Amino acid sequence: MGDLRKNAEKAKALTAIRGHLLALRDEMPNSADDTGVAAQTIRKILDSARDNFTAFGYSGLSMRKVASDANISVGNLTYHFPTKRKLIDAILKDALGDFIAAHLEQIDEVEDEPLDMLLNVVEFYVTNAHSSHKFFYQLWGYAGFDDDSRETVRALYKPIGRFVYYLVRAANPKLNDAEIRRATLQIFSLEEGYKLFIGLTPEGGGALDNATEDFRMLAKRLIMDP
Repeated sequence: MGDLRKNAEKAKALTAIRGHLLALRDEMPNSADDTGVAAQTIRKILDSARDNFTAFGYSGLSMRKVASDANISVGNLTYHFPTKRKLIDAILKDALGDFIAAHLEQIDEVEDEPLDMLLNVVEFYVTNAHSSHKFFYQLWGYAGFDDDSRETVRALYKPIGRFVYYLVRAANPKLNDAEIRRATLQIFSLEEGYKLFIGLTPEGGGALDNATEDFRMLAKRLIMDP
């Protein structure tokens, strides 16, 4: 009876998590149709804009350079994104869409226990940081630009934070709301700090060699022994 109830709670939790991610995915740019000419143009713009944002940050991002790299006119660019601020907002939503797609794939591919699923998500963040840390340098720089940009970045993190919150709650149903929020914040602090230091630590230094194992161990401790 106990196993049946546990499995029912697990299924309920994972259904809620998947539903949350699917709802977020439907809000992303081009979620409904990515085959039309307009959608293909937007895709080129976002790819160019993300590359330029990663390289130069918000202050150094040039609408003219984005248009040139996307092989379109500036007028075509501003038709879709009238201001640099709107373009940055679209870049960040697009990046969030990539994370949502990765998380949905993780959930659909493996029928893990919620704790193992969460630890796999943590591992994904560590692995992803090797290719994405420069983007996140600029993201946090943008967060400090003004109140509006800080709120934009906060809104970007909120749904992924909710996703991790659901996984923590499913992994350890004994935790109360305050404990779940605390564990979620600490997990994010760990992985965001890793994104910072991966770009500052010399190659071959060894300090980050065991990061995946360390993160899994620390995350498990935060969730199961708060």
